[in-house]
Parts: sequence; C-alpha cells; structure tokens
Amino acid sequence: GDGERLGVPLTENKKKIVVDFSSPNIAKEMHVGHLRSTIIGDTLSNLLAFAGHDVLRLNHVGDWGTQFGMLVEHLRDEFPAALSTETSRDVDLGDLVSLYKAAKRRFDVDEEFKTRSREGVVKLQAGDEEALAAWSSYR
Repeated sequence: GDGERLGVPLTENKKKIVVDFSSPNIAKEMHVGHLRSTIIGDTLSNLLAFAGHDVLRLNHVGDWGTQFGMLVEHLRDEFPAALSTETSRDVDLGDLVSLYKAAKRRFDVDEEFKTRSREGVVKLQAGDEEALAAWSSYR
C-alpha cells in the first residue's frame, strides 16, 4: 500500500537516467575518499529509482588513461620481460604504487617519456600485444 512508499507517489514523467559515479584512478592506491562519490551516486540512484525512474548505474573503473601508458612505458624500460606474453605473468612487479610513483616522476620531467606514455595509451586501446602483456602483468 501507500505505507510502503511513505506517501511518495511514483513520478508521472518517468525518465531514463544514467548515474555515473566513483570512477577511481585504478592506477593509484584506493583510499576512503573513493567511497564518498560511490555512496553519493548510489544514494541518488536509489532515490531516483524509488521515484519511479529507470536508472542505469555506472561505476566505471576500467580507465586506460595516461597512467597506464606511463606504467607500460616504465615497464618497457625497467622490466622488459613484462612486455612479453610468454613471460609477463612470471615477472614480480612488487608494489604497483611504487612503480606508478616512479613512472609519474619520469613523466613530470622527461618530455620523451611523456610522449611515449601518451602514445602507449593509444597502443593499449588498439590492442598492441606488448602493451596488453604489460597490462595483464599487473592485474
């Protein structure tokens, strides 16, 4: 009955609404701050659905941005075995955060590395075998 809806009627103007929330940079360490946008997005989605809207919740975590290009190019220079599909799973990369920080330091001071990193993202998205092998070595 009406008690279940707490007196709130369903909307008469139902809409398809997309709520995109969280989207953390998965090349960096997760922290409690990432929860804020996830909680807000989920709460808004629940309210909109309760009102009767058709809600599509998106929590995108698959960004292959410049960060992954930096990591791939850093691996190319420091851990070349990570770029081979035959050996990428055998490479112990240790702490991903340390690798990211090292790559970021290079990115900030080395224009050639910065250019390669940006090109590396394009290669990764295009399915380049070496870039995909490197990416799979940190999954």
